[in-house]
Amino acid sequence: MRFVWGIFAAVVFNSASVADDGAIVRAAKSFLTPQKFPATFSDASFVERMDVLAQGYEPWESEYDSSGRCIRGCAYYGMTIEEELAYLQNQTDLAIKDMQDSGYLPKIPQQAVKAVSDNQQSKEPVVAKQKNTIKIAFPQTDDVKSDKRVENQTCVPRQQAIASGQLRPVGEPVVGRPPITSPYGRRVHPVTGVEHTHKAVDFGVPPGTNVFTTASGVVTNVWTDDTAGRAIKIQHEAGYETLYLHLDEQLVRVGDRVDAGCLIGKSGNTGRTTGPHLHYAIKYRGVYINPHSLIGR
Repeated sequence: MRFVWGIFAAVVFNSASVADDGAIVRAAKSFLTPQKFPATFSDASFVERMDVLAQGYEPWESEYDSSGRCIRGCAYYGMTIEEELAYLQNQTDLAIKDMQDSGYLPKIPQQAVKAVSDNQQSKEPVVAKQKNTIKIAFPQTDDVKSDKRVENQTCVPRQQAIASGQLRPVGEPVVGRPPITSPYGRRVHPVTGVEHTHKAVDFGVPPGTNVFTTASGVVTNVWTDDTAGRAIKIQHEAGYETLYLHLDEQLVRVGDRVDAGCLIGKSGNTGRTTGPHLHYAIKYRGVYINPHSLIGR
């Protein structure tokens, strides 16, 4: 090994006659710098994580060790499933209050809110107050310009149950009230077999089912990864975001402005799944919330 290293050093440093010192240093550094290839998101450095998160990726599923403590994907390291659910429920309560104050949800007794948060199916859907169509004036940036993006204004087909111009995500992203194959909350992951928090609602729909946005907004990310499959993220008013995972087709691009009820994609079976479905999630101020009360069941 010393012999090989000696030959390499001799070749590099004897090249000084034909190369400047800077070139020699660069060549040596490129050869000697250890290369890191993160296997998972948790293996990446802080800087690498921030870069990946800026591109829209996130650890989609919280993971816990054998003692029931979170090791990745939670609000903080070491929290239990109960603590995570309580944290998410607190944010859900804030979102429901915002929805009620803005007229998108009727004011309902707290015991009814708790029943929904416990994943008890309500017999009648929560009816959102119809809002007048509101023209959204989004700021123009170098990346998002009206002359470079096709606005989805025609909405053909559209989700008739969602009011045009609705600015907060209320209602279902698919028609026909399909079965919920995996509700929000505590569950055993169907692939890994490990208990975790499911921060979304899974609709059991066949591939190719139309998927609609539940509020007007701007498409902030369209991507594909091994877990989420083909996915879309949309930013809405007042700190809301919606996410649509495991799609077969993505029919919008980053920067597109979409009206509530507009077609944005087709459901599929991409990513880490055990069967076709739509994974639908809602965030409020950066934190996942319980979608059940907002979809009406």
